[in-house]
Amino acid sequence: MAIFLTSRLATHTKDENGIKFSIPLEDTNEILTNIKKYLKGNNRLVYVANDPKNVEENNTRIVPVFESFDKTGINFKEKILLDCRNYKQAKEILSGADLIILSGGKCVCQMKFFRKIGLKKILQTFQGIVIGISAGTMNMGKIVANFPEEKVDLKERRWLKGLGLFDEIIIPHFDGETKTYQIECDEIDLINDYVLPMSYKHQFLGIPNGSYVLIDNERKVHYYGDMYTISNGEVIKRDN
Repeated sequence: MAIFLTSRLATHTKDENGIKFSIPLEDTNEILTNIKKYLKGNNRLVYVANDPKNVEENNTRIVPVFESFDKTGINFKEKILLDCRNYKQAKEILSGADLIILSGGKCVCQMKFFRKIGLKKILQTFQGIVIGISAGTMNMGKIVANFPEEKVDLKERRWLKGLGLFDEIIIPHFDGETKTYQIECDEIDLINDYVLPMSYKHQFLGIPNGSYVLIDNERKVHYYGDMYTISNGEVIKRDN
């Protein structure tokens, strides 16, 4: 199994009216090159939803993702969205996949779904590629730093147990040069009020959009693009 830990998979962009449209995957920091390198087949792509019950949003999210792979020339015979409608067949669906994408979104909600479908056990024998996006990346670690992006998240637990596929605790969308979060969070100073104070308890790996971690089939860890160590309230750029 090869694992890609990303903040964002650039499958789409927005026009002047803010409407999303799909684009071919770019080879930023060799991500497309590496996906092609570790992809063993094109039988099935599975997109695992963040909130399995949010059917309308799930249907919308997968469109640019699936179109992007087609436009890139990676044409899967099957492209499946895994959510509340087919979760009982999760083992069969995921075991037959060549590429699994773990959606971004809410960490707590997603971990509940992962546990419900037994994802950790399924991945123990999985031989394809797993790509995490944002929350999907965070939840693959041993420990998850569950910071709030919205006020509705404030009452959630700050620390969660992840899938244990990566030793470091990841903070996605982290611009280490400006010490800012690359997603707008209304009325929440996410970095100064949560990430930096939480870094006194655990050290973090900050990953900006476009950078990613690759864990290859031999469990060797490779870092692509800028990375930042966040520890004891300080941010230090890594020398990869």
